[in-house]
Amino acid sequence: MITRFFKFLYVFSALFIIQSCKKSGCTDPEALNYNIEAQKDDNSCLYEDYDKLSLLTNLADNYIIPSLDAYKNKIVTLNTHVDSFIENPSISNLTLIRTKWEDALLNWQDIGFLDFGPSEYILLRKQTNTFPIDTTELNNFISLADWNLGYSSSYDSKGLQALDYLLFKPGHTDNELITYFQNNENAKNYLKALAEDLNQNINYVSDQWISYREDFINDFEVTPSNLSTNSQGSSISNVINALCLHYEFYVRRGKVGLPLGVFNGFSQLELPELVECYYSGKSTQNLVRSVNSLRKYVSGSSYLNNDNGLGLDDYMNFVNAQQNSQQLSTVIDNQFLTILDELNNINGSLGEEIINNKSKMTQTYQELQQLVPYIKVDMTSALGVLITYQDNDGD
Repeated sequence: MITRFFKFLYVFSALFIIQSCKKSGCTDPEALNYNIEAQKDDNSCLYEDYDKLSLLTNLADNYIIPSLDAYKNKIVTLNTHVDSFIENPSISNLTLIRTKWEDALLNWQDIGFLDFGPSEYILLRKQTNTFPIDTTELNNFISLADWNLGYSSSYDSKGLQALDYLLFKPGHTDNELITYFQNNENAKNYLKALAEDLNQNINYVSDQWISYREDFINDFEVTPSNLSTNSQGSSISNVINALCLHYEFYVRRGKVGLPLGVFNGFSQLELPELVECYYSGKSTQNLVRSVNSLRKYVSGSSYLNNDNGLGLDDYMNFVNAQQNSQQLSTVIDNQFLTILDELNNINGSLGEEIINNKSKMTQTYQELQQLVPYIKVDMTSALGVLITYQDNDGD
């Protein structure tokens, strides 16, 4: 019995010595200091970190700031033509002011998803492009000559969609609309107040970005292992959360899903009056512009010349993000292109298509919906970003 015990002790000791003699080191082939001879991982692995400073610098300098400036210039021009129209309500000036409004709204689609930092401070999106507009409240403001556009309760009676209503007022021919403004000083004053409010808000955001830029490009937390994180409140987290929220709720849901009746309970009753630009019929072109802008932003393209810089697509490639054995960045870009193909086959306004060709619009909505899990689930998971906004529609 004693001999057997010593034999066991000898074997155990030998195994212990062999195990102890295994070479320690980093055993992960993906690590910078991978040791092919190491048999025991000692938690010493070092990994390459993505160049977030360059990514954020590219987004700030080549997309965000130039796009804000472009929209600001459109609003300045719009204000000039509002002044001309108020001074001389005429068909030619009405045509000009409508054109400048249309230009400004298209440029707005380029920046609507930049809802963080200075834009978030003043709720720029809600102040600029809330729809559908509350026409009853708007007309009461004009009738009573009593309004304060700084109140949050006025958000659905102002902005670019309030101009959509006033410049394309239903039940009025162009000549009747000219007469309306000629005989209604309150309406002219309200028109001017709307334009000035848009100007004041974008001036604030544009000016604030001068100082905010430095914080934005340097806002990522570095851990003791020299790897940065995308924790809540960091710039990467803010960029991705703002992008996902805008696309999910204000593009997919707001521009298409709600008017299509997707969220209208069992009946699925169409509500075309909920589309953006309901009165002018300019909804389709603005939806196309918004999808194009989001695609450009994700790819890191320059706003002014389309030069390709570091974008979220490059970040996804860096971490080898996959979706069904394909690069996630490619899957996302292909889905953007599929959506744009669907939109380019729409002949009229979204409101008209919802009534006259609902099956086509339903297919378009389904393609819009398909992008949601790619960016909200797959992209955020790959990049370690937590979604911080509330999702109440079951998606």
